[in-house]
Amino acid sequence: MSSQRLRRWSATVTAAVTALPTALLATVLVTAPAQAADAAAPDGPVLNFHVARPEVGLPQPADGVDPAQIGWSLSGDADGGTAEDVVVGVDVSGIASFADFRGASCAGTRCFWPAKDIAPDGDAGGLLEVFAKPDAPLGTTGTARLFATSSNATVVETTVRVTVGTVELSVNRLPDTDSAVPGSALDAPITVSNAGSLPARGAILRLVTTPGLGFAQRFANCEYGTTADEVPGQTLGEAVCHMGGPVEPGKRYRLSTAVGLDVKRTALFEFLHYRITPASASASAPTRTSASASASASASAPVSTAASVLSAPNGAAHRPVLSLVPDGSAPPSGSEPEHVRWIVNAVNTADIAVTGDTVMAEPGDEVTLTAKVRNDGPASVNLLTSDDHLAVLVDIPGGTTAVRLPKRCGVWTGGGMGEPEPGARQYVCTIGRPFGVGQVASLPFTVRVDADAPATTSGDVRSMTVWGGKTAYDPDDDNNTGAFTVLVKRA
Repeated sequence: MSSQRLRRWSATVTAAVTALPTALLATVLVTAPAQAADAAAPDGPVLNFHVARPEVGLPQPADGVDPAQIGWSLSGDADGGTAEDVVVGVDVSGIASFADFRGASCAGTRCFWPAKDIAPDGDAGGLLEVFAKPDAPLGTTGTARLFATSSNATVVETTVRVTVGTVELSVNRLPDTDSAVPGSALDAPITVSNAGSLPARGAILRLVTTPGLGFAQRFANCEYGTTADEVPGQTLGEAVCHMGGPVEPGKRYRLSTAVGLDVKRTALFEFLHYRITPASASASAPTRTSASASASASASAPVSTAASVLSAPNGAAHRPVLSLVPDGSAPPSGSEPEHVRWIVNAVNTADIAVTGDTVMAEPGDEVTLTAKVRNDGPASVNLLTSDDHLAVLVDIPGGTTAVRLPKRCGVWTGGGMGEPEPGARQYVCTIGRPFGVGQVASLPFTVRVDADAPATTSGDVRSMTVWGGKTAYDPDDDNNTGAFTVLVKRA
């Protein structure tokens, strides 16, 4: 599907496929069963296909430079041992009347990949390039079946729906804003276009918000929850909205109601990520049999606004329905993305307070000095749209030697973080994100008091960016610096 179609699918997909030996190919053609499970040992490994796309659209006329692909992978069975002599095949009899193929050893209506053992922690993959025949009518559709044989494993087969023509939905780019006011609301006027050759039966709009933003209005045909897929280690708000169609080729649509966002009092560096996907490329929903299809089942299920309203929980039936309305303007002349991250930075501050520690020790003692960093707000520091990551610069007091460091600390190089090596005079420590209002980070350093240490020795502890700059979101400098102090007593 043009620039939005998967070009090459793989950490696990092989970039090139070699031909099967003639003898092996002949054997597979004769013995490949309709279900690989029939010939596999019942107590052997079990492998499941993962496909790049459960539905594939073929450009018409065919695109020889950026063709459509049926991409697959098989991951090893962690509990079942090594799967031996795995030969993967694609039965293309359901699409051969309107499609041609490239990228595997094909004989008749079956294409194969060479035999391979798949270890419990291993994987295998491949892809088959698919082209629409010149005379194939738009909308022609069929199913390709992926199966496999193995001397000791069960491989659960799956299918991929292939259709002549493409659905290419895209969304508009919203200009970034650096002027959002905490406590206010913003509108996200999202539009949807179809640059493909087939109508989508409906569309699914997925919206993800960072913690400083919330949905100002909820709709009956949207499901609300959270997602951990957007930012590693963080849970963000999510709405998935099912909108009826059709979404016609060559047309632009606007949302019946602009998505409203509440800018929370804690907002600082925020974003809204929005993505559009077709509910289906054709009027009839494809049949899915693979386990991997469950992740995209909502994309193939019929879209019924009335059903969404009637089944919506918690009073959702009384909410308005979000729908697509013809915009009336011309669709974009160039390619637009299917997903966009709208940057929403708030006019807000976060007061970062730093305190040090004072200890008493004798020469030769090892003592712990703890710096504490506190966010006094009002903003939460979650630097998802900024490189000004919060850090603390620590000067080790003269006459002492750092012997143990906190996590996330390394030698200060003058412009960044080096290795976490003991014995340096200065260290920089990053503060994890999000750093919420009222949250305190503790940084314990263990130092050894040297024999020639003075009676009182100190080192500064101060906040900055991880690169050494000032944190622009913290205008109050009065509480940004603390001190490590060691009072040395002698016998």
